[in-house]
Amino acid sequence: MDKPALLPDDDTADRLRAGDEDAFRHIMDGYFPIITHFALRIVGNRAAAEDIAEETFIKLWQGRERVTHFQSVKAFLFIAARNGCLNELRSGKNLARREQVFAGSGEEEEAIDREIIRAEVWAEIWRAADQLPGKMREVFRLGFVEGLPNREIAKVLGVSVNTVKGQKARALELLREKLKGSDILPAVVVVLLELWQQRNG
Repeated sequence: MDKPALLPDDDTADRLRAGDEDAFRHIMDGYFPIITHFALRIVGNRAAAEDIAEETFIKLWQGRERVTHFQSVKAFLFIAARNGCLNELRSGKNLARREQVFAGSGEEEEAIDREIIRAEVWAEIWRAADQLPGKMREVFRLGFVEGLPNREIAKVLGVSVNTVKGQKARALELLREKLKGSDILPAVVVVLLELWQQRNG
């Protein structure tokens, strides 16, 4: 079943501030995969990344009265997730991952800020991907967000591996067309190129 139409951003923020749980779920549906993907790139562990994302959205709900517009929602999400990632990397169990992520990259906060910019680009791509046809959208989500291999995607969706490969390629072509006029087009092109290179994985 297709998702309901997206709510206007600032309308969603106003409703969230008023305590509307549907608006909160709407934001979570749109941004939970992005925040998880962002955290995963930093901490390198899916379970930890999902925990960070869940805690981030709990904090958003608890702090909803401070929301002024949709940009403040996005800023809140990324700052809370950023802090959660730093706390995870600074814990004793993740010191090795911390050294791996930040080796030669300067300050931790600066490195994570670069990932936030990348995640913002991903958010634009994800919003565009949300408008893809149902099966194609699922292939995109499973392959490029969840990171499942083509054979596993084919099994989950009950299609052939060649169908998965074709749907991935078509999804990327459609996204390139949808985002052609974007202000962040150069960054979008870089990320889409990375995805194109892994489409047959």
